[in-house]
Amino acid sequence: MTVMTDEDPALPEVSEDEAWYDVEIAPALAALANRCNERGMAFVAVVEYGPEERAGTYMVGPGAGLGMQMVRMCSMTAPNVDSYILNLKRYCNRNGIDMGGSFTLRHPGSRGSM
Repeated sequence: MTVMTDEDPALPEVSEDEAWYDVEIAPALAALANRCNERGMAFVAVVEYGPEERAGTYMVGPGAGLGMQMVRMCSMTAPNVDSYILNLKRYCNRNGIDMGGSFTLRHPGSRGSM
């Protein structure tokens, strides 16, 4: 016999801080993002409500500069540096942005020493 509950085992448990963020902060950030978008401004906001537990609001249109795109990508991929670099490289390739000035993007197999 199977007992059905309202809980979905595939969904992670939501912390008290995440739930508070979802109710109190996320709607306010969405409203700010919309206001900025109406004026043609890009908007990125990231909140860390627990170690490595983040949420964000992103409204970055096609007219946004590379720096803002980089901030958005980093906030969405952190702490995975490889994912950030790969997404950045794809974005630059897709948008015809010259990566010639970047040692890392020109030589992805290179190993730097610290």
